[in-house]
Amino acid sequence: MSKHSVKCPTCGRITDISEGLFRSLPKDYTCPMCNTTFDVAKANAMGDERKKGLVSVIQYEGDNNTFVWRHPIENFNLGSQLVVRESQEALFFRDGQALDLFGPGRHSLETQNLPLLQKLYSLPTNADTPFQCEVYFINKTVQMGVKWGTPDKVRFIDPLTGTPLEIGASGEMNLMVSDSRRLILKLVGTTIGVAWESEGDGFTKSLQKAFRPLISNAVKTNLSSVIKQNDIDILEIDEKHDLISDNLKEKIISVFEEYGLTIPQFYVTSIVLPENDP
Repeated sequence: MSKHSVKCPTCGRITDISEGLFRSLPKDYTCPMCNTTFDVAKANAMGDERKKGLVSVIQYEGDNNTFVWRHPIENFNLGSQLVVRESQEALFFRDGQALDLFGPGRHSLETQNLPLLQKLYSLPTNADTPFQCEVYFINKTVQMGVKWGTPDKVRFIDPLTGTPLEIGASGEMNLMVSDSRRLILKLVGTTIGVAWESEGDGFTKSLQKAFRPLISNAVKTNLSSVIKQNDIDILEIDEKHDLISDNLKEKIISVFEEYGLTIPQFYVTSIVLPENDP
């Protein structure tokens, strides 16, 4: 009995399916390993192109949970069409260098559109001769509701009473990519890409999980100084959440700029005061 192979574009699992069952498969198939739902026909077509080593259309094949996705093929030819969706950028990367960057739209890969690649590697003039590089698609939408919290209490001296206190804080923030080149340079070594919320096969990390400790440490380091600088009364601190949020955002935003990220919104939603302290 003949069989068909279905390869998941996310985790790479190959599932062998009998001819009869393959014919009855729905258009969208869910991988039993990573739960990714994908178009079977499109995945098989991509597999055929991968065997050839060339593709004529380079486009994003990830899902909404993907923050950075690397195209599975690294050999391209001039004249290929690069399709970049709205709220995305596509970056060509080779030998540790972030090269030509493309915004939303359909782009024909010609030497004049790839000046950095052409300068460094002398792209072939024959459209049938492939050139090698990696193409990363970067999701530039605002990633909402990243929760944070101080892992333990922050010790400081109340500026109004001189009393030593311990407080904690928690809240949410929104993140988005401001510099795709810098982000990719920080993430060199990824396989298929980087997920936003959860790690999966082929993804090196979840950005939420990776950045949550960084957020918490930055808040812990700056919380007491913000309260002191603004002479905030600890008994009225719930009324000052907006002021504390704005000041903390200004103090920690530079930490994220190192990774090519920015913080559109930052919120302190709760300040934990000392318990059973008269």
